[in-house]
Amino acid sequence: MGEIIIMPKQGLQMTEGMITSWLAAEGQEIKEGEPLFEMETDKLAITIDAPCSGTLLKILCQEDEIAEVASPIAVVGEPGENYEDILAGNPGAKAPADSAESAGSAANTTDSVSEPAAEIPASKASPETSQERIFSSPRARTTAQEKGIDYRALEGSGPDGLIIERDVLKAAAQAAPSKGAEGKTRQIPITNMRRIIARRMLDSLGTLAQASHRLTVDMSEAVRLREQLKARDIKVSYNDIVIRCTAKALTEFPMMNATMDDSFITVRDYVNIGVAVATEQGLLVPVIQDAHLLSLQEISRRSQDLSSRAKENRLMPDELTGGTFTISNLGMYDIESFTAIINKPEAGILAVGKMEKKPAVRNDELVIRPLMQLSLTYDHRIVDGAPAALFLRRIKELLENPGLLL
Repeated sequence: MGEIIIMPKQGLQMTEGMITSWLAAEGQEIKEGEPLFEMETDKLAITIDAPCSGTLLKILCQEDEIAEVASPIAVVGEPGENYEDILAGNPGAKAPADSAESAGSAANTTDSVSEPAAEIPASKASPETSQERIFSSPRARTTAQEKGIDYRALEGSGPDGLIIERDVLKAAAQAAPSKGAEGKTRQIPITNMRRIIARRMLDSLGTLAQASHRLTVDMSEAVRLREQLKARDIKVSYNDIVIRCTAKALTEFPMMNATMDDSFITVRDYVNIGVAVATEQGLLVPVIQDAHLLSLQEISRRSQDLSSRAKENRLMPDELTGGTFTISNLGMYDIESFTAIINKPEAGILAVGKMEKKPAVRNDELVIRPLMQLSLTYDHRIVDGAPAALFLRRIKELLENPGLLL
């Protein structure tokens, strides 16, 4: 009996996803557990395995199309079976299981595998080299021909080494000479992740009453603490210290840890801190759950793990949801200060700038201290200016006196 494959739900807040690449063509046999298609949500680019075996009779959601969760995207059945009869009969739709497998840079993949991808070039068709088959998608071959690229020499980044259009475009860009002022423009397709990031940023700015406060922190004691820990072979970053101080401050200022809808302000008694991470696919915000209960070392371990897996696109969907407050640090890019946009529906976001040795006045004397600027953006509908200022000042106090964390 035929089956209908539906758009799987990858994470609690996911409502839609975009198919970026089908890895099988209509009429092709598929096997349960093998990669079937690549998709994007607002947070992830992932490869989804086939939930059943059979013949891929019909693809209902084409590449670069967006489908809602649980909507039909393909029909699988026996060879020659009428897919319309399966749809009309409405047998039990089958959803692929959540996948933690990364599609690498699948957020940029736009290949269409509309015919069998395997191709054996004449130069490699001899019995002695029959194992050296070149697998490539039709779009990759077409693009290679247009740009004069020998795709057979490329290393494929698709499933099982499949050469896809992205590989050809990368090779063409590397081969193209610089033309300076006479260079041509190029267009980059907008991925679903980038589209949703843009939509959410505009929605955040358009619907929240965003205001900001800024102050400078003397990080001398934080530096001393980090050096003491390092001497004991305990490695933590300054951002870990900021996270720990912010988590404690949020327990003391619960309105900064709240959300608001038309009827209620919801105040949480737990602190889940999202840490903004820049990746090739776009901005991701993995969440450190229950940060208020964690030691500095535990925060460091979780932060490093989440950050590294975010950059490798190996995060689970649930690790990107549930945040109650966000921290964004651009100090590593030499940014001294900036104003961040609130990660809706949270009440605030802390922007962390570069720590730098600068002149400061202490006890009427000019001294050199490691200074760092913090900028708090908050939703003025939930939190007034004075409480927001006190919250930011409390973070400063904790950073300048980390012994208060004990």
